[in-house]
Amino acid sequence: MPWGSIEVEAKFTAGPDTEARLVALGAALAGSSSFRDLYYDTPDLRLTRADHWLRLRQGAGWELKCPPEPPAGGTGGVPEAAAQEPPAVATTYQELTSPRAIVGRLCGVLGVAPAPAWDQVPGAVAGLDLQEFASFGTRRRSYRLGGLRVDLDQADFGYAVAEVEALVGAQEEVPAALEEVLQLRRALGRDGATRVPGKMSVYLQRHRPRHYEALLRAGVLAGDPEPPPHGDDTAKRGPS
Repeated sequence: MPWGSIEVEAKFTAGPDTEARLVALGAALAGSSSFRDLYYDTPDLRLTRADHWLRLRQGAGWELKCPPEPPAGGTGGVPEAAAQEPPAVATTYQELTSPRAIVGRLCGVLGVAPAPAWDQVPGAVAGLDLQEFASFGTRRRSYRLGGLRVDLDQADFGYAVAEVEALVGAQEEVPAALEEVLQLRRALGRDGATRVPGKMSVYLQRHRPRHYEALLRAGVLAGDPEPPPHGDDTAKRGPS
């Protein structure tokens, strides 16, 4: 896909038996890693209020996560495969990594024309006056099962979360991928009854409450309950 892949994911809270369940299902350990992410927005939060998340992952580069553009004649949004799951259990985001695609999408959201000096993302970040609003580290342990990946994350602000993820190349492929993601989530003993907040949602709730409230008002976040700082075994079993 020339403008980036589409990420289909469902988050869940891992338990002490999650890795054993993965192995029993045939998943293979893909590795462990540690990384730090920095996120950027305008001072008035126009990017995140539009559900656009510009991230610099140290050692890996820039990425923009944003709602996928609907196919011709489509309406976008979460496909019907998620209709029987509670809201926000599964999400779909387009992942843009090419500088041209990132800068073009940023300028489109902000309603400005790109300047010649913005051929690389850092130039656009400076020219658009984007400012860092979040920075945190993550220790990750990853498994692969067919075309799916399962990440077990421990953030450095005391929150652990896991996710099942698939990457597809076109919006038309999302429904089938979404069904696979939700099936694996259920096979791991996590049904659709519980919505689990992501790292960014919890980070903002704890450390940038005004930003968090602005995203609640914008309908970008759904009002996640505050989880306990070390409320599950993933926090104790996270990658080293």
